[in-house]
Amino acid sequence: MKLKSAIIAAAVASVFSVSAQAAPIFSDNFDSYTADQLNWIPPALSGWTVSNGTVDLIGIGGGFDLLPGNGSYVDLDGSTSSSGLFSNSVNLVGGTTYTLSFDLAGNNRNSVTETVNVNFGSTAASYSPLGNDPFVNHTLNFTPGISGSYSLSYQNVGGDNLGALLDNVSVSAVPEPQTYAMLLAGLGLMGFMARRRKQQQAA
Repeated sequence: MKLKSAIIAAAVASVFSVSAQAAPIFSDNFDSYTADQLNWIPPALSGWTVSNGTVDLIGIGGGFDLLPGNGSYVDLDGSTSSSGLFSNSVNLVGGTTYTLSFDLAGNNRNSVTETVNVNFGSTAASYSPLGNDPFVNHTLNFTPGISGSYSLSYQNVGGDNLGALLDNVSVSAVPEPQTYAMLLAGLGLMGFMARRRKQQQAA
């Protein structure tokens, strides 16, 4: 019985290990800031900066809640006809793969397709939500060669005060394949032990 208990304990530990590794090292849904700010200047403690233009913080509590039910979110083309570079930075461990996750929607004010350039470390991609597209989740992976601080940024192309909308930004470490194997093995052992226990009780 002690051996069985030890095996089950190890399986449970493996589950918690995977959960811990999957926890975001950075996340922001923009709901903690004062709502409805045109030409938003993010608080210094948030880590966000806006350069070479502006962004707006819109959504709940204001006149521009274009996608109700999503709290606050960022209009990547502010109110100066010059879209700003919206960026932050995170400390990453060399050799570990990280996933940048974010929700992106169209401007939801006309049918124009927006283009957003996204950078995460040395990885770059462009996304083009249609005008009335709702929030859709996207991910971008990056593996730093050495440990250090790396930037993540969003830049709406063009400047007409109607930009793509950004929400739910997070960065998480990607669990290594052997970690998944440990999880599956642990869950299998737990299931096996549960079946054995039922069979013994039935006997």
